[in-house]
Amino acid sequence: MTRTYRQGTYQEFKKFSLDVVKGKRQVDPNEPKIWVESTDADAGVREIQFHSLEAGAKLLSAKNRALLRLIAERHPKSVSELAVLAGRAEQNVLRTLHNLSAVGLVRLDKGEGRAYQPVVAGRKVHFEIDLLT
Repeated sequence: MTRTYRQGTYQEFKKFSLDVVKGKRQVDPNEPKIWVESTDADAGVREIQFHSLEAGAKLLSAKNRALLRLIAERHPKSVSELAVLAGRAEQNVLRTLHNLSAVGLVRLDKGEGRAYQPVVAGRKVHFEIDLLT
């Protein structure tokens, strides 16, 4: 199965892009067009895919990015704890986490008891958009 994303650092993405612009490198049409910088090297990276640019923009709203930062910085042990930290209703947070999980931005790992611990699965997402298709 061919990956539709490439894992790497921002510096690798920058070098790749500059090499293409300077003509030092040709882009193979079969190469991945989405770059992802992982936060967890052991877990690997899931493919991150949005149904549309609009869906991606909506899911990556300022409110949801703040939720991702809370997860990354505070490492809540459960969805309930995250809801308290975020000052949001637990059902609202759970729905958002399911949406973020569906596209590969968050993992819901088994926690203590019946709890699920949210974990940010990637640090950065870079988009490539073909404006002519």
